[in-house]
Amino acid sequence: MFRRSPGFVMRLLFSGMAVLATGLTACVTVPKDPQAEEVLVSLLFVGHHDSVCLSADFNGWSSESHCLRRNGDDWSIQVALPPGTYRYGFVIDRKDWAFDPEALIQEEDGFGKRNSVLFIDPGVTKRLSAP
Repeated sequence: MFRRSPGFVMRLLFSGMAVLATGLTACVTVPKDPQAEEVLVSLLFVGHHDSVCLSADFNGWSSESHCLRRNGDDWSIQVALPPGTYRYGFVIDRKDWAFDPEALIQEEDGFGKRNSVLFIDPGVTKRLSAP
């Protein structure tokens, strides 16, 4: 559940716009720095596992460099990325591949599996007002 704080409604509205713009319900983008070209992307995964790591074209498809943090059965990670199109998935328990089950956009990877696709568009990722 969300905890209400000053600026809650603005952050909630922005998150909804970012989710619609990226096409991913499990992903929220927030500006990292008003002067920087990167945005902070939050990815979520749910499941009872020993480990979940993000593997993507932006990290050379590494299965160990971007591991998610666990909170019960919820796993999350934040990464700073410049605008662009990225393909990604999750390495579960160091052996199994899973695409983002909440991603609306997926594609075949050419190896019999599916990748999720993330679009970061600077035209729709805007700065938040100060609360």
